[in-house]
Amino acid sequence: MSKRHTLSRTLPYSRLYSAILTTLQTSKKAPMVLAVGTLLQFSPAFADTTIDTDQSAQPSVTLDPIVVVANQTPKAISDIPATVWYIDEYKVDEAARTGKRLGDFIAQEVPSLDLGSGGRTSAGQNLRGRSMQVMIDGVSLNSSRAISRYLDSISMENIESIEVLSGASAVYGGGATGGIINIKTKKAQAGEPQITTSIQATSGFQDEDDISYKGHASIGGGTENIKSKLAVTYEQTGSFFDGSGKMLVPDTTQGSLQDNETIDILTSTQLQIDEKQTLDLSAQYYNSEQDTDYGIQYDLTTYPFGAEISEGFESDRQASTERQQYNANYHNTELFGHEVYAQLSHRTEELSFIPFIYGTYFAASEQSTDVTSARVALSKDWTDKLKLTYGIDGYQDKLDSNKMIFNQGTSIATGGLVNDEFATVGRYPGTEVNSIAGFIQGDYELTNKLSATAGMRYQHLNNKIDDFVSSTVQTDIALGNATGGDAIPGGSTDYNVSLFNLGLNYKPNSNLRYFANFSQGFELPDPAKFYGQGIYAKNAANYYELVNGSNVSGTELDGIKTDSYELGTSFNHNNLTGQLTGYYSLSDGSIDYDRSTLLITQSDNKKRVYGVEAKGDYAINDNVSIGALAHWVKSETQVDGSYEDTVVTDTSPAKYALWTRWEDDNQALKLQANMMRDVSGYDSSSDSTQELDGYTTVDLDYTYFLPSGEFSLGVQNLLDKDYTTVWGQQAQIYYGSYAPASAFDYKGLGRTYTVGYTHRF
Repeated sequence: MSKRHTLSRTLPYSRLYSAILTTLQTSKKAPMVLAVGTLLQFSPAFADTTIDTDQSAQPSVTLDPIVVVANQTPKAISDIPATVWYIDEYKVDEAARTGKRLGDFIAQEVPSLDLGSGGRTSAGQNLRGRSMQVMIDGVSLNSSRAISRYLDSISMENIESIEVLSGASAVYGGGATGGIINIKTKKAQAGEPQITTSIQATSGFQDEDDISYKGHASIGGGTENIKSKLAVTYEQTGSFFDGSGKMLVPDTTQGSLQDNETIDILTSTQLQIDEKQTLDLSAQYYNSEQDTDYGIQYDLTTYPFGAEISEGFESDRQASTERQQYNANYHNTELFGHEVYAQLSHRTEELSFIPFIYGTYFAASEQSTDVTSARVALSKDWTDKLKLTYGIDGYQDKLDSNKMIFNQGTSIATGGLVNDEFATVGRYPGTEVNSIAGFIQGDYELTNKLSATAGMRYQHLNNKIDDFVSSTVQTDIALGNATGGDAIPGGSTDYNVSLFNLGLNYKPNSNLRYFANFSQGFELPDPAKFYGQGIYAKNAANYYELVNGSNVSGTELDGIKTDSYELGTSFNHNNLTGQLTGYYSLSDGSIDYDRSTLLITQSDNKKRVYGVEAKGDYAINDNVSIGALAHWVKSETQVDGSYEDTVVTDTSPAKYALWTRWEDDNQALKLQANMMRDVSGYDSSSDSTQELDGYTTVDLDYTYFLPSGEFSLGVQNLLDKDYTTVWGQQAQIYYGSYAPASAFDYKGLGRTYTVGYTHRF
């Protein structure tokens, strides 16, 4: 077990603070200071803060986390002129052992991230009202086909820390108009073998199927020159129930996590090649697959038809996420006068969905993605005041997809409970996106208190789209209703994008800073959902002739650029730490969703999002602290020249959270309330106002620290609130024309209890 775990478990935060200050003031050994700095990166009391020692005794010492989320190279949070949130290992471990899921947990820690769905999808979960980019160890999980399963990607037990940048980023290119989440995985430490095991069980005590299990084991160790780690997590979930004791409706659109089996295998090796060079190799296999006996049974004999949960569900395709990812990071501290960072990665994944009703038949889609990416960044201090980072990055992203059509007679007769494969057709046209980009980022110290950051990214993208017969036409052919159909021509199109960022960072002292930032983000709408659409006419021979189609050459897909502005401050005064930011972002276009085809369209209507996000903690005494976070946000879209509230399927509600924490040498207790406010939006297609209903949940986390581990108890939704999640409310609007609203009423879990034990050898 590492020293930082021992210290942060043994002492409450304020006592740890005093002990560290005493060490700093009495020791003149630099290695001790560095060790303490490492410790503070992972101590919850000091995340996103600095410590100012007695100014008369010695110069101030700044200790805060080093992150990569805001730059291509590591940088201290206090030197970044932007809103960065850091979630340390202590908080991640606490959330893991008390039963929280990744998307829900990050939302409880980061003000500008919407509350999670509680399930497999992160659909409807935005950062600052816009799309987010999710990375694992600096490698993006986003791809050309937006799936919204970025947070169904890794077990909590394998996460060391999480870095979150709020707002558009010009540094990493497309897909980050709302911000970036970088998940850092746990690595081995040199020395004695580090072995950790944990077990936990979760239940709401509703029936015999209402129980879930999770087990985790990891082993790591080595020398200063080579160290390795292997971690395996296995989870089996049972049935889920809402606050009224009813079984949750399974998410037939994005995939549920009920009766689901997950295995996450993560291995890594760090090599110290010589005193200047290091190589970090890692590989992950992640498989999350549902196998349930419960599904939605539709009463197709009535109109409008009914829908209810029934036992006896069988399907040749159910929801699953299977991913393999390989990553290599090379670092050289001095090469031709530069510090060099190089990264090469490859990801392959296959994503499957639950049977969905398409009028007269049932079907389930599946898509496969292969992404290879590379990046090289060089960094150099050209003068005492100027540092430049520059380099290139690129990727190749390939997508294939299909739709499994089930036997009409069997599916209709059973109301969708039994689904046997009948035929497989194309779902979206095959796509390939190639990107190459150059970037330069400069940091300049104007004074000893004021610094400036500026950068530019120039990116070239090429989209290749295959010829494609509309999925609707392919389905009709497979069902025997047509003899064939014309293909919509594919083709190739290029994009050239320039993105800029500029920021100022003012630190009057080590406990206070102010920052202003401008940054641009870029988003290329999902080409798979844009191309391959067409208007057809069936001739006398039952053959579909193409009348008009969204081919690449005739209907070019435009990229959308977002300008983001922010002003903020972070502070650490006595026992109070916090951060406050106001922001405004404006995009030059919008992506619209066609609910009749489940595809996208594009418009020139501008979208603006503005708001305020804040978070603060106050230590009342050595044992008790309180805290709060808030995000007020407004999303508006230009309609006929004036701005209207953005449709609720593409907006973010305001949210708030309050918590109190008590901790001593042996145990810790945290009580947190999470609140989502009501939000309304204007739907121009129906000239109507839509609303999402807010809700409040309360969670309780308890840990008893043992000499070699922890006993934990987590109570989620302590007050047993019966509510529909944000995604559940949005899904009823998205898919309401296909089935009654009850079929998409994805509710949150009722009160559940998680009991766990972690042991470190």
